[in-house]
Amino acid sequence: MTAIMKSEPTPSDREVLTGLVERVTYQNAGGFCVLRVKARGHPELVTLMGHAAAISAGEWITAAGNWVNDRTHG
Repeated sequence: MTAIMKSEPTPSDREVLTGLVERVTYQNAGGFCVLRVKARGHPELVTLMGHAAAISAGEWITAAGNWVNDRTHG
């Protein structure tokens, strides 16, 4: 499953995820990134997609967004 970070989620679909960034899979100059996060309450790494000004492995993050199960990527 993949968590998508939204800049302004509505209260009905907002979930907060906190955890340690294990790996930055992708990041571009515009701030879009794909992260692998060891999140509280999740036994496996969680893929997180969204925007962050600067992020690196080893950082503790808090993200808000909604869950998406993509047909192609899971």
